Parts: sequence; structure tokens; C-alpha cells
Amino acid sequence: MTVALVTGATGFLGRYVKRELIRRGMKAVALCRSPGSADVLLSRTPTRHELRVILDKVRPSLIFHLAGLTRSDVPEDIYQANVVLAVHLLEAALSLDRPPTVVLVGSAAEYGRSTHRDCIVRETDPCMPLSLYGISKLTQTHHGLAAHARGLPVVVARLFNPIGAGAPRTTALGNFVSQLAATSRPGRTLRTGPLNAVRDFLDAADAARVLIDLAETPGAVGQVVNVCTGIGNTVQHLVDRLMRVADRPVAHEIEVERHGTSDLDIIIGDTTRLRKLGIVIPPPDVDAILCQMLAAARSETGQVAL
Repeated sequence: MTVALVTGATGFLGRYVKRELIRRGMKAVALCRSPGSADVLLSRTPTRHELRVILDKVRPSLIFHLAGLTRSDVPEDIYQANVVLAVHLLEAALSLDRPPTVVLVGSAAEYGRSTHRDCIVRETDPCMPLSLYGISKLTQTHHGLAAHARGLPVVVARLFNPIGAGAPRTTALGNFVSQLAATSRPGRTLRTGPLNAVRDFLDAADAARVLIDLAETPGAVGQVVNVCTGIGNTVQHLVDRLMRVADRPVAHEIEVERHGTSDLDIIIGDTTRLRKLGIVIPPPDVDAILCQMLAAARSETGQVAL
């Protein structure tokens, strides 16, 4: 049986990856900080030696590195979570007699603004990230490619915008869904920032499937691969659909002083490299996903649809 180690397995995307691994008949070992959910429990950022001990015990053929931090006011925390942990993991994997294939999950935030008129970003484009998060993820990418040059099978999966049940409130759509799920009273108001940004949204379940497909595709090793649909949607479109699938009329108020989804107006991924590897991601079924997100969020808050 193939053994796969998943860091951040209790996070949003980690849960989807673990579920898909199990569905494919693999043994998924969760490495995380949540007691009761972890097969291997961490209390802090582990050292290279501590991770080597864990890898010696688990003996994974595949490692999916999803652990990280998207936001923090403390730069040191971002770098500990997104860079130092990855470096320790890569070094530990390199020290094994039979190094596993490592899938590093990157981010579209590594690109910064597109230099193309169509705003489609390609893996060969220069990366000029605008946020601390994007900079830290690009640094992780550099360490991953350097580890590959030293003999470790590494795939950098540059992930765009996954959506699905369980999306954290730190994401724009997760926040909007949480607002609607928090109350069942009439006259609800959804408060957002500006919604003109265009993003390449994909179903989180499809994202998980593609991460595993990339791990099993020899041609992906040593490459950065966009994990995206190649199709852009405005955040406004998703909010319109969210209000449409809600059980009661919802007022919408745009608070100009609130931050929008990001400093980037438009970012869409190029799918050429992904398609050359034989992998295609379909456009997300937005209404179905939003219904699932609302149901999951209401379950957490104890609310019911009226």
C-alpha cells in the first residue's frame, strides 16, 4: 500500500487531500497540530532531525506539504510556517535512502501582477509577489527546486483559488458564507469590500485530485505547475450566486473602507503545462459548491435553513 504523509491535514485543503488519498486506496498519515486528528502530532515547528525521525517511522512514498500560514501581522510567524518548516521537511526527505516524492503546494500569490494584457499568468513568467504571504511561498518554491536539483523528487503545485465546504473565514468567500450562516433571522445584510477582482476559482475536491495526480506523474517532477482552470470569475459573480442560493432574500452592502480580496485586480492561470501532463480541471459548479459551503457553515453554527 502506498503511504502518503500529509502536513496540514486538518486544514481546509488538507482534509480534501486526505479523503481523496483514502478513496484511492492509499494510507494517509496526518502530520499536524490538532490532537485527535493527527496520526503524528506536532506542538511547534519541528527540526530537521525531528522530521527525519518521523519520516523514518512513517516511510512515506509521497509527501503533500500543505501546512502553512496565509495571514499574520508577525513576519517571523509567516516565515516559520511557510519557509522554515518546508526547508526542514525537504532536508529530512533528502537524507532518506529512498527519498519520497514531495508535492509543495504553492500559491498564485507568488506571481504578483500579470505582465500580460490578458492577465493570464504562466509558470515561466517572472514572479513579483506583492504580499508577505506571496513572498514566503515563492521562497518555499525556490527551496523546493533547489532540493530537486540535489536529487529530491519535488513538484511545485502553484495553486490558485480553491473553494468548497470548510473554506476558512480568512478567505473572502469563506467569510461571506460565514456571515450568512451565522443567523437565520430575516433582513440579513451581507457586508463585503469591493468585489471587482477576478480570480481563477476551482473546486477544492478537484484541487485535491490534481495534487495527487501530479505526485503520480513523472513528467511533473522538477516543475512548477499551475493548478487552475484557466477561467476567470469576478468575486461579484460568486456573491451574486451566493445570495441566489441562500434560503431568504439577503441585502448586500459594500463597505468601501473594507479591504477587497487582495491588491491584485485580475489573476488567471495558464493551463498549458497542466494539460500537457494529461490533467484537466473542469470549471467549478459554483451553485452546488456554494450550497455545500452554506450547509457546512450552518452545521458548525447550529443554524438551519428556513
